[in-house]
Amino acid sequence: YNYGDDMESVLNVLTGLSGLVYEVIGNWIWISGETRDHKDTLKEIGCKWAAKKKQWFYRPEEHKSRWNRKEHSIDEIREMYGTAGKRKAAGRKKVENRA
Repeated sequence: YNYGDDMESVLNVLTGLSGLVYEVIGNWIWISGETRDHKDTLKEIGCKWAAKKKQWFYRPEEHKSRWNRKEHSIDEIREMYGTAGKRKAAGRKKVENRA
């Protein structure tokens, strides 16, 4: 099992969905922006909704926290695990129609 491959495939899908903003924090991907339009796709690729943070996230199953029940803000999570910065999904590139 290679989590890196799973992460890469999820990031590839997210890049193609317009209006999303995603950020890799530690081993998790946090997704915000215009997510409502892409709800079904996010579910299909294994993302889950974090109601208190009002964001979607993707994580490997083995990174599920069983012991830590303390709530952390997204800023606290960034500080603890580091981030590569937010990226805005480009969406599908539209082909210009030239005659």
